[in-house]
Amino acid sequence: MASPRIVSPAQALRLGASAWFVAATLGQWAFVVFIVLFFGGHVLGGDLAALNNKPHVTGYVRGDVFGNIQFIAHALMGGVVTFAGGWQLVPAVRRRWPHLHRWNGRLFLGIALVAALSGLYLTWIRGSQLGPGSNLSITINGLLIVAFATLAWRSALRRDFARHRAHALRAFLLVNGVWFLRIGIMLAGLALAPLGIKIDYEGAVFVGVSFASWLLPLAVLELYLRAERSTRPLPKYAMALTLGLLSLVTLAGSAAAVAFMWMPVLAASQ
Repeated sequence: MASPRIVSPAQALRLGASAWFVAATLGQWAFVVFIVLFFGGHVLGGDLAALNNKPHVTGYVRGDVFGNIQFIAHALMGGVVTFAGGWQLVPAVRRRWPHLHRWNGRLFLGIALVAALSGLYLTWIRGSQLGPGSNLSITINGLLIVAFATLAWRSALRRDFARHRAHALRAFLLVNGVWFLRIGIMLAGLALAPLGIKIDYEGAVFVGVSFASWLLPLAVLELYLRAERSTRPLPKYAMALTLGLLSLVTLAGSAAAVAFMWMPVLAASQ
């Protein structure tokens, strides 16, 4: 009688990472669809004032041509960089179409740099600010995107692919901070609503979620990279279990964002 097959530590870690990647991709693509339908639809239709049907800190402002261009471009670049970034993590693309991987990587890193800088412009020059805590979080996130996107580009040019992978993964997570923020707000809102706690943009909960939207993914990534390098089985199994649980949390947060944040805005815009 054959003994049951035991999943090796390395296999378990890959399965955990794959589970989270699938969950994240579903949530990110839902976000991309929203950006395309809402921002792309109104821009192509020439109805820029309708962009304010969705709450913004500073949305479309009549007469502010440069600010409006930055605002719209930042939103659309967010959709492009989110979609492009996911493909960079698919091993089959890297193996079978390395040329596509390189050019898509250039697109991802280039737009990530521009989007980060435009986000800093919108915050500190246009004045799209929610409060000191949020401003600080957005600024650190944007500066880290610039830093790690630059490091990923330089390490690729030097053919230091181990460092390139680590830096590119950090850039990918940081770029998706805006998506992590939305699913984090949804999860926090659902958890705190029964307690009668509302999320205020300048309150501790929102500021905490804002920082967690990029700090927590970076911390999980560092633990994953350590587990990957470890020669002991326990860190790999523990990280695989953690990623499996995080995939469920990610799916729940994404589903809540679709149901309570994005679909109502699209329905109201019809």
